[in-house]
Amino acid sequence: MVSVIILNFNGKRFLEDCIRSVLAQTYADFELIFFDNNSIDGSVKFVKENFKDDRIKIIESIENLGFAGGNNEALKHASNDLIVLLNNDTIVDKDWLMHLVNAVKGGNTVASSFVITKGIDEKYYRTNGSVSFMMYNIMNIFENIEDEFYPNGCSLIFRKSEIGEPFDSDYFYYSEDLYLGLKARFMGMKIKFVKESVVHHFGGGSDAASSLRTFYQMRNQMLNLYTFFSPVFILKLVPIIAVVRTARQIAALFSGGRSFWGMFKVPFWLLVNLKALSVKGSRNRKLKKVPEEDVIRYMTSKLVNDGGALNGLINKLSYMYSRMVGIKPIEYYKK
Repeated sequence: MVSVIILNFNGKRFLEDCIRSVLAQTYADFELIFFDNNSIDGSVKFVKENFKDDRIKIIESIENLGFAGGNNEALKHASNDLIVLLNNDTIVDKDWLMHLVNAVKGGNTVASSFVITKGIDEKYYRTNGSVSFMMYNIMNIFENIEDEFYPNGCSLIFRKSEIGEPFDSDYFYYSEDLYLGLKARFMGMKIKFVKESVVHHFGGGSDAASSLRTFYQMRNQMLNLYTFFSPVFILKLVPIIAVVRTARQIAALFSGGRSFWGMFKVPFWLLVNLKALSVKGSRNRKLKKVPEEDVIRYMTSKLVNDGGALNGLINKLSYMYSRMVGIKPIEYYKK
């Protein structure tokens, strides 16, 4: 059996289509844990009144625990070892679950679905991306569509006996799936992309205020870097960190995509919480079964997505610098 967890926060408008698509799966041997993060839009009442399926278990939190904390808490109510996490703002194809389950039959594996997000250009689905040294996604890196660096948090499967608690609850939301991917990779696990397991994703099912969203995005990226990787690797990246952070901070003044103040708070939070960073780093180091170089070889030296002469130059300079300081990203092995 499988435990499917749908985390919800004020996502009532998505629930009719999402839950009905899950209940209509060809693979029917599952329980559905609907975990509500203290919604105020009537989500729980809607589910109780419209879905009478015995497979549904409704859990109500007295506070919003975020994506990371909410899923960690929901996991405690799961009756099965196989765990699937699914966003509330999705519709899944009828064979979605069957293909996910088949992908992890061999064990020691985390797998994620083919997530088609509304508004994302088709060209970005031709190959999968990887993560940059700054811990954000760069598109179209892996030539083999079956490869990916980390599982897509929108729809993924793992065994709790292998992974344990999947996320760091302090992340709240954003970059938790990369946290899980880094955890799995350093544990020596396989990460699979399951193209046949199709999910249609609307996006924006639980958005928060811009400043808070930006803070969590930027801070959690740095948490992934500082708590999983060695001081030696981080020191080599200091010039890149300085340039990228400065450029993003300046860009935030002229763009509505990120909050200037949300970004500004990140380095101060990191300084104030140095002890917490040390504790997290110590915990993550205990997980490691493979050398750091085996993880870095699947990361990209690119700092921006391809497109235009300027982006090409930035990426070329970044690769040249990485080689100068002895870092071997995926581009090194493609040559």
